[in-house]
Amino acid sequence: MKVVCFLPDSIAFQNKLGMLTRSAGVDFQPCKTEEEAKVFAANVKKDRFFLFAEAKKIEFLKEFSVAYPESRIVVILQESLQRVIPNLIDCANIQCFVATNDGEFDARELIMLLKKFESKDYPGLEKHLNFPAVFKEKRVKSQIDKREALKILEEFIIKIGGGSDRFDHYAQRVCDLADELLLNAVFDANPRLKTVDRSAPFELEDHESVRIKWGFDGEVFGLSVADPFGSLSKKTVMQYLDENQKTEHIGKRNSGGLGIKLIFERLHHYIVNVNPGKMTEIVCLMRFEKRFKDFDKRLRSFHYFKVEDSH
Repeated sequence: MKVVCFLPDSIAFQNKLGMLTRSAGVDFQPCKTEEEAKVFAANVKKDRFFLFAEAKKIEFLKEFSVAYPESRIVVILQESLQRVIPNLIDCANIQCFVATNDGEFDARELIMLLKKFESKDYPGLEKHLNFPAVFKEKRVKSQIDKREALKILEEFIIKIGGGSDRFDHYAQRVCDLADELLLNAVFDANPRLKTVDRSAPFELEDHESVRIKWGFDGEVFGLSVADPFGSLSKKTVMQYLDENQKTEHIGKRNSGGLGIKLIFERLHHYIVNVNPGKMTEIVCLMRFEKRFKDFDKRLRSFHYFKVEDSH
């Protein structure tokens, strides 16, 4: 696998990314111009490779996406993802939007990306947290199970904070997030319950059960919810993250649209893993190290991966 980088306005990001990729044994090719990036892409067409490019290069990204469909484009966000989405929603090989601020980025996030694309392995929550992380897990088949899971989750986060008021706020935010994810998995993802009122009591069959899992490694808190249906598309998610969409035109029933917006506002890193017809896993990562009022100032990353079955 090769990496081509086109980031003339963020030399700090380019230098740090170069060191990261080379240390992982991956080739790194910085390009100073759009034409240079195209020449590189044409010469390595038989190899899988990345293009890292800034979100403001809209026309270049759209053109590159069509010309080199085998490439994997990682869009670097210097601003809100929602401002970018309307222009790039139809670019099939843009799967990852990575947040950065003045060239600083989450190295763990980039390492995970490189490993995922190289191995075609799209790991779940455990791989996103450092060892040793503490995990809890619960299967949800009923309204009672959901209520119990949220109670345990709330107690887990409050315990992390050791009585700090700040963690009471975090607990409320994460539980709201988890509740919305569970409702989406139980009702919107399930063909049998898709038209049922989301506030109604529910009983799932064994093969319909939903898994919620969470963990903390001392720096990053992670939460995941997985359903056995695999029906969530990248375009659906991105449509509902588009801030230009009027919420009254979305509707609560349609793929949990309002819920996706609510979810995205409550995290720092949003990852969707989909094995079509078999599994959808939503992974949400967030950091608790800052004051609660600073929580929302962070840029948000978004990744969507179509999981490939191992042969």
